[in-house]
Amino acid sequence: MLQCRLYVTIRSHVSRRCLHCSTAVKDLIRIRRMAERRRRSWLIVPAHDDTRVAEAAGSGADVIVLDLQDLVHDSQKHAARARIRATLPQLCAQGVEVFVRADIALLYADLHASVWRGLSGIMLPGVTSAAEVQEADRLLAALQAERGVVRPPPVGEILEADDPVSPEQALELHLCFDTGRGNWDAVEIIQASSRVQSISLGRADLVMDLREEPTGDVHLMPYLMQRLIIIASATGVQPIGAWWRATSRGLVASFEETLAAAITGRQAGFKGALCLRPHQVAALNQAFTPVME
Repeated sequence: MLQCRLYVTIRSHVSRRCLHCSTAVKDLIRIRRMAERRRRSWLIVPAHDDTRVAEAAGSGADVIVLDLQDLVHDSQKHAARARIRATLPQLCAQGVEVFVRADIALLYADLHASVWRGLSGIMLPGVTSAAEVQEADRLLAALQAERGVVRPPPVGEILEADDPVSPEQALELHLCFDTGRGNWDAVEIIQASSRVQSISLGRADLVMDLREEPTGDVHLMPYLMQRLIIIASATGVQPIGAWWRATSRGLVASFEETLAAAITGRQAGFKGALCLRPHQVAALNQAFTPVME
């Protein structure tokens, strides 16, 4: 009921204000998207590994990310891309949202393989400029128009096949900031496209780009995590992450380590987190499920 009321309220505000303030419209669209979709757990699996994809489908993850980047060897890229179109409806039938993690260096090929019915959005790591986001936006817009692809509606909402693509049905972008340059220019990069709805840090790549986390009182990652949360709030997107520390194994951590990092992350302001192993999903779902007062 709350979701329905929020939808009506936002639609009425948009109709009154869209001629006067496009920024207000974008903000209201983002508010609606955040309110209607629960994304506590984002499970990343290699797109070409049928066994891992099947395990992900039964894991309880809110979002499954089909990877075309780090988890796929160059020799398997073509096979991974070829599986995307058939995999999307299979996963959607399980009631999960599906993103594809694209390689920014192979953006054209990865997006052409990924933009089909059932896709909710693209995860884009390695972003360092607003121009890269704008290029992804243009490619997504062209492919959506060419193929009639829209973002799957929330459960219970009906989408007619011949409805025109509205901003609310545009495929999303999730940006992963894993370089010093990308983190420094994050606000400008996020604002380059209204498709950007969520952001995260790429811890392993950041360490290689910047420096190892020092021991003692000076830590790099807590600062970057807090900064990401503030930037997300300022730009109206969702911060995705957990409070991983150097002693844990991060995206492949144990259930207990994942739960602890996710609880601390939720308290800090994160809204969900990424993981690489099905056993982490339950911990993320538990930690990021709102507690009724």
